Amino acid sequence: MPQPPPHPLLVPALAASQFAPPFMISGVAVALPALGADLAAGATALTLVETLFLATAVAFMLPAGRLGDAADKVMVFKAGMVAFAATSILAGLVDSIALLLALRVLQGAASAAVSASGPAIVADAVPPEHRGGAYGVLIGAIYAGLTLGPVCAGFLVECWGWRAVFIAGGAVVLLLLMPAHFLLRASWRRPAPRAVHLPGTALLNAAMLALVGGAATLREGAAGWAAAALGVALLAVFVATQRRAEAPLVNFGLLMKNRVLAFALLVQSLLYCNAFGAVFLLAIYMQAVLGRGADVAGEVLAVGTLLMAAIAPFAGRLADRVRPGRLATFGVAVALGAGVWAAFLGAGSSLVEVALVLAIQGAGFAFFSSPNMAMAMNSVPRERSGLAAALSATARSFGMVLGMLIVGAFVSVNLGHDPVGADPARFIATMQAAFWVLAGVTALALTLSAWRALRD
Repeated sequence: MPQPPPHPLLVPALAASQFAPPFMISGVAVALPALGADLAAGATALTLVETLFLATAVAFMLPAGRLGDAADKVMVFKAGMVAFAATSILAGLVDSIALLLALRVLQGAASAAVSASGPAIVADAVPPEHRGGAYGVLIGAIYAGLTLGPVCAGFLVECWGWRAVFIAGGAVVLLLLMPAHFLLRASWRRPAPRAVHLPGTALLNAAMLALVGGAATLREGAAGWAAAALGVALLAVFVATQRRAEAPLVNFGLLMKNRVLAFALLVQSLLYCNAFGAVFLLAIYMQAVLGRGADVAGEVLAVGTLLMAAIAPFAGRLADRVRPGRLATFGVAVALGAGVWAAFLGAGSSLVEVALVLAIQGAGFAFFSSPNMAMAMNSVPRERSGLAAALSATARSFGMVLGMLIVGAFVSVNLGHDPVGADPARFIATMQAAFWVLAGVTALALTLSAWRALRD
């Protein structure tokens, strides 16, 4: 029996709600220099503002997907949106960097609930042959949020300060929840015992926090390296326990059997290492090195995400007609070119060069994201759509965390707790080294993606 078409406003409503979290994520990057100056936070603390959020999102993504499949995706989605809005508003009211970091941890967990459940609701409502286009709309909305976030944040910082970014962002999240709230009816059911593997959730959270803490304290010597090693060890224990668990968060045996899904997630993780790390570095570079205001930095950062928003729906529709693996590989190759160019930016570079780097990167990510998501979601049956959506969002977020860990390690070793603008030459050297490492990771993603495309 064919799957009935969804309500015509459902996908646009979900796309509108998916717009909100990336709007906040990209906006916060522009606000970091002003935030650091107001709260006396050094370079390492500013990396933690973003890295803690991303790491917590990774740790809770899979539990949120499991809970949605076992209980109700709609309830998880709505609760996540409300919690995201509340923590955003509270973050704009605190006077301590420690309290702000704690709220970013909670905000990351709320973001995980939204990111894991939104695409899964689409998968339940939209027939497989039309999902590429639907995901193109969702990803286009995400990129629209990433586009407007820096522009609006730059304006808000210049007019009212960094706090306005968090408070206004929380209000936007609540506003964009309204259409989806009236179109989606929650039907909460009590999840089965052990539907969410709590020991695995705790292990994953501990591993992510240890890795973040280690990367942020490498400058301190043995303690930083020990924390990073502990994070890696806890991840190994997590994988080992998941393989033996009765109801694991990640069924690694099943994942290895589904080669399409496994390769889609692996390439996505590697490519997204070069996503938010680039935004973080370039947002600070334009303000601390080139001496531009937050409003100008926000407008330039929007160039890349604007192209993502424009191209992603087209790439999604194209993925329904051509081999998506080859289209995704093209996107990775374009993104690699942007990463290499970014490594050559210096004190004498212009805003035009920064804009071109971001534009090329944006086009690459747009051509990759929709086809890759369509491959991942179409490789699983409908009853596993929540898990597949959570795995895809986890892979994307894990890649961004890994990229920020790389950036954070360079910042910790080279800049420490100094203000980000204290020594522009040292910041440039740190940025260039980080971009070369990120470009190497993207080159690995291109190799794997091309091999996958040739075998399709």
